[in-house]
Amino acid sequence: MKVLSMLLAGFVVGYAISDIGPLDSLLSSTAEFHSFWAIVNGLTVVAISACVASVGLARASAHTSIVVAIAAVLVIVFQTVGMVTGLLGHWAGALATGALLAAAAVLAGRQRAAQAALAVAVLGAGLLGGALDALLEANDGPVFIWDVVGAEDDVSPQRAIVMVIVASGTAVALFLAHRREELQPYETRRILLVGIPLPVAAGVLSWIAAGHYSRSVEWLGALFGMTVIAMLASFLLPGRDGRLLLVLFGVSATALGTFGFAAGDVAQLCLSAALLIAGAGIGYRWPQLYVGLGVLLLIAVAGVVEGYFEVPTGTEFILPFVAAYVVVSALTTSPGSLALSLPALFTMTLPVVVYAATSQVASTYDRAVATRTSEPDHLVLSVAGLVVVAVMTGACALLMRRPTVVSGTS
Repeated sequence: MKVLSMLLAGFVVGYAISDIGPLDSLLSSTAEFHSFWAIVNGLTVVAISACVASVGLARASAHTSIVVAIAAVLVIVFQTVGMVTGLLGHWAGALATGALLAAAAVLAGRQRAAQAALAVAVLGAGLLGGALDALLEANDGPVFIWDVVGAEDDVSPQRAIVMVIVASGTAVALFLAHRREELQPYETRRILLVGIPLPVAAGVLSWIAAGHYSRSVEWLGALFGMTVIAMLASFLLPGRDGRLLLVLFGVSATALGTFGFAAGDVAQLCLSAALLIAGAGIGYRWPQLYVGLGVLLLIAVAGVVEGYFEVPTGTEFILPFVAAYVVVSALTTSPGSLALSLPALFTMTLPVVVYAATSQVASTYDRAVATRTSEPDHLVLSVAGLVVVAVMTGACALLMRRPTVVSGTS
C-alpha cells in the first residue's frame, strides 16, 4: 500500500508538472521570457515549494503530512478543472504540486521501494503526460460519458477526468498506508540553503540563454553554468544525497543530444511507460550506479554519431529504460534531498529554449529538441550532452567516496 500510495501521488505530481508551462510567469500574465519576471514560473515555484515544505513536514507528524498531501491533491484537482482561475490558479497549482511532492517524499522516508515508486511516477508522468493528453484529445469517439465544465475555456475534460480519478485513489491510498506511520528525524536546514537558490539560478541561466536566439555561445555558456551549480549543489547536500541530483542532471544532458522519450502514438507511449517500469524494477533489484551512468555515456555517444552521420540510432527507445534504472540505482536518499532533486529534471535543462522550439511538442524532451534552428544544432547539443554526462559521472565517483549521513544528523 505504501508503494501504491507513492505511485499515485507521484503520478499526480508528474501529471501536474506536465501541464505547467516553463514560459508562463506567475507574476505577470503578459510577461514573455525576455522579461526577467518570467523566471518566476510554475516549475520554479514547484521546486521551491517542494524544498521548503519537505523541511517543514519532516519536523511534523505523519498525520500532518497526510493532511497536507490530501489538501494539495484537492487544490491540484480544483485548478485542473478550472475552479481556481487566472494567476491565482497558477500559483495555487504550482504551490500545491510542490507541497504534494514534499509530503510524499517525507512519507516515503528512506524506504527504497517507496522512493523509487515516487521518483519513477513523477518523472514518467512529467515527461509523458503531455503525450497522454494529446492521445486522449485525438480520440474521435466518445472518451468519457460526461463533460467537465470549468471556469476557463482551456480546461481539458480528458485531463480533468484522469486527474479526478487518480487523485481520489491517491487520497485514499495515502490515508490507508501512512495513518499509523512514525516519521524519521527532521531534516537539516542545509536543504533550504541548496534547494531555494538552485531553481532560481537555473531560471536565470535559462533566461540568459533564451535571450540570444541566433547564437550558440551564450546557450552553451548557460549549460556550463548549470553544470557548475548542479555539481556545487550536489556536494553541499549531506553525505551522498547529492548523487540523485547529479544523475537527474546527467539524464537531462543525455536527452539534449537524442530525440528524447518516444511518445508519438499509443504504441510508443505504452512502450516508453513499460521501459520506465522495467528499468526501475531492474534498478531496484540490481542497483549499479556506475553501470547506469556508463550506459548514459553510450547513449550520449550515440547521439554524437547520430548528429554527425545523420543516422537514426533509436536512442529514444532506450533512454526511458536507462533513465529509470540509473535514478533508482541512486536511491536511497533523505526525503528533503529527494524532494529537492526530482524537479531538477524539469528546471535545470534550459527548458524554455527547448520548449520554445515549437508549440506542438508533447513534452520538453520531444523531437523538437533536435530540430530547432535558433539554438545549437543537433551535433553541438550531442557533444555538449556527452561532456556533461562525463562530468556528472566523475562527480558521482567523487561524491560516492564520502560517508553516508543519516538525515537529521548534519
